Amino acid sequence: MKQGNQRLLGRDFREQVSTEQWLTIEENQFNPPSSTLVFYLAFAPEMKLKLDKAQIEKSERDLINVLEVYEQRLSKNRFLAGEEFTLADLSHLPNSHYIINETDRGYLFSDRKNVSRWWEEISNRPSWKKVLG
Repeated sequence: MKQGNQRLLGRDFREQVSTEQWLTIEENQFNPPSSTLVFYLAFAPEMKLKLDKAQIEKSERDLINVLEVYEQRLSKNRFLAGEEFTLADLSHLPNSHYIINETDRGYLFSDRKNVSRWWEEISNRPSWKKVLG
């Protein structure tokens, strides 16, 4: 018996391959700089840890580069892997949420028309709102 939403993997072979590609991009390109920004800007101050300004600046530059690629992709597609919400989009929710809502770097998303539209759509899904409580 299959559980969950099988469409999160993609509706057809092409979308499944695209989902896998964007999950790889998230893992290797988006996650490293976004995780660093979340740590230093959202959690380190609460923990009274010293900020590594050089690492923050590098991570911000790296994330900008990734978001520029996303901006181009999202100018042609509603979501990263195509026209349907998939795991490729879902995987971006936690770090993006922290950057946008818990740091002063939300402009990295809002300054990009298509990234901003995408963020508004994925972050307003009832299932994500339920996760946030």
